[in-house]
Amino acid sequence: MRNVSRILFVISMAIFSFFFYITDISANEHEVTVKPTIKEDIIQVQSANYIKEGNATIRRVHSQTVGSSCNTSSYSSVQQISCTIYLQVQNKTTGQWTNTGKSKRFVNYYSSYVSGSVNFYIQTGYDYRIRSIHTTTQSGTIDQLIAVTGGN
Repeated sequence: MRNVSRILFVISMAIFSFFFYITDISANEHEVTVKPTIKEDIIQVQSANYIKEGNATIRRVHSQTVGSSCNTSSYSSVQQISCTIYLQVQNKTTGQWTNTGKSKRFVNYYSSYVSGSVNFYIQTGYDYRIRSIHTTTQSGTIDQLIAVTGGN
């Protein structure tokens, strides 16, 4: 009888853990691609002489880690090209998205492309998204796209 109770306890904990793991993080795989002409995905555009597009993704790695990647491309080689990933969390009360203070910047010089990826440790029970800034600099001209991945 003790063995049956132990087995039932272990099975119930496994089922509970499975549902807890599934519903904790809403950082399922999301990707956003932005180009200077796509208005609905862009929060802000400064110039558009060099920057071609920017991409960012967020995905769940495991229960307390999300992975993110970004890339930026330009029409031609520029003095500096970068993409920066900012992890944002949604306030459950107000629905507002705020930066968590976790970010990562990737930079290349005299190139037309940059990319990178990073994992962030997170707290379970919150919704997360990525805000990405894609920038090119050439002869004093700065092009910039700012975009966000979908948040749940």
